[in-house]
Amino acid sequence: MQTEATAAFSGDRLRLARFRAGLTIKDLAERVGVTHSAISQYETGRTRPTSVTLSKLAMATGVTPAFFRFDRRPVSSGGLDGTHFRSLRSTTKTVRSTAWAWSELALDVSDVLERYVRFPPVDLPEKSLTSGEDIVEAAGMLRDHWKLPEGPVGSLVRHMEAHGILVTRAPTAAEGVDAFSHFQGRRPIVVLGPQDKDAGRSRFDAAHELGHLICHPEADPGGSQEHQAHAFAAELLMPHQHMIDLLPRRFDLGAYARLKHEWGVSIAALLYRAKTLSVISDAAYRRAVVTMNKNYGRKDEPFPLPRTEQPELLRSAISLITSTGRSVADLANEISISLQDLNSIAGGLDSRPVAMGDES
Repeated sequence: MQTEATAAFSGDRLRLARFRAGLTIKDLAERVGVTHSAISQYETGRTRPTSVTLSKLAMATGVTPAFFRFDRRPVSSGGLDGTHFRSLRSTTKTVRSTAWAWSELALDVSDVLERYVRFPPVDLPEKSLTSGEDIVEAAGMLRDHWKLPEGPVGSLVRHMEAHGILVTRAPTAAEGVDAFSHFQGRRPIVVLGPQDKDAGRSRFDAAHELGHLICHPEADPGGSQEHQAHAFAAELLMPHQHMIDLLPRRFDLGAYARLKHEWGVSIAALLYRAKTLSVISDAAYRRAVVTMNKNYGRKDEPFPLPRTEQPELLRSAISLITSTGRSVADLANEISISLQDLNSIAGGLDSRPVAMGDES
């Protein structure tokens, strides 16, 4: 079997496995006991590893030898450059590579699960942007296309999954990277931050990445796209026609707290929205932010929302498959990743095997 895997070896998937493990070429070479040049040649396809070396590569990167087969799902061709990351200055390329690899593993998981379960088709409208007014149109277009409620959207992650977007949360290894997204294959993916993040900010992150997927077919880190995606998220979650009448004309913490829970967004986002809609002045906005920071700090907000939205599509698919008698361990083996990685990608699983006909 290893000889067959060696013959079918893909350098792109070795690079993906290396990114997943957070290793440099030098790190991997030292773990495997080969030269730096050998790893480079494996990844570029100039040479192939022996079966013994292949096993060492798999062990060093936390996958199985079958993970490296070229006949598996192709690695997204755009790679890091085709991914919508936030600021490139705040994180290293190694950290971004690890995060991006996580999105690829999630796509691998989806690819295998879809052999057994039908996922929702991708239903994502596109909107090219030429002006600020286009942002309002893009958010309204999505609301109409997805038939979202006129007021608060509710669980945005559920809406995204119901329309074919794969959503997962980043592992602790990718901490420091905010939410990111890409659409380089047949299914778009959004990776959100850890689940302990403030629920309102997490929902805004999801809306931000949704804006990228709809308005930015090509990533342009550091350009105007981040501002546009931010404006899209604000309009989607806090439509101007509602907010102009609802937002207080002065800072009233109780009023903002009520709006926070009704609309599912942070007080910070509501305050900024009030400023951008000229409901409050720039000076009033700065005073409110200073007051909030003084009393609660920069990261914590009072009156927290009940809980952060959790993706359910992958977990539900795995639950359905295992109900027919297939174990989670079997699925992890078919995907060629560890049970721990599968559990993290799907957001927590019951790894016990389920017998056919067992309804307990």
